[in-house]
Amino acid sequence: MKQFWEDGLRFSCQQCGRCCCGEPGIVYFSPEEFDRLVAFLGKTRQLGREKIIAEYMKPWRDSYTARDDFEDGHCVFYDHGCTVYDVRPSQCRDFPFWRCQLKNEKAWQDAAKSCPGMNRGRLWSADEICAIAANSRI
Repeated sequence: MKQFWEDGLRFSCQQCGRCCCGEPGIVYFSPEEFDRLVAFLGKTRQLGREKIIAEYMKPWRDSYTARDDFEDGHCVFYDHGCTVYDVRPSQCRDFPFWRCQLKNEKAWQDAAKSCPGMNRGRLWSADEICAIAANSRI
């Protein structure tokens, strides 16, 4: 069956933060991603593991999710841009090529309504999209 994105999709992050703000949700850090976050925040903010957990994270399954319990639903690591961009979790790196948004063209276009980077900029090949989506948890 031919996928609607077989000829590729355009996406170029506009750094608007819309994917980091708004409706609360789960931004999951795998145990390995959380370890990278701890190392990064230890160097950049001189914070230890317990302080990071207490201030920035909520326990979830086998690891943690970023706090998003703010009135506007923004991720705790968003402040006019991602403050942990270099160690952001795969969920963030994979956006917008999540399986749920690739299941059909309507899902993609619905997501594009809130993301100004979708359908513009760089053309991502079907092979690149497949590789990203194969690892996507969403």
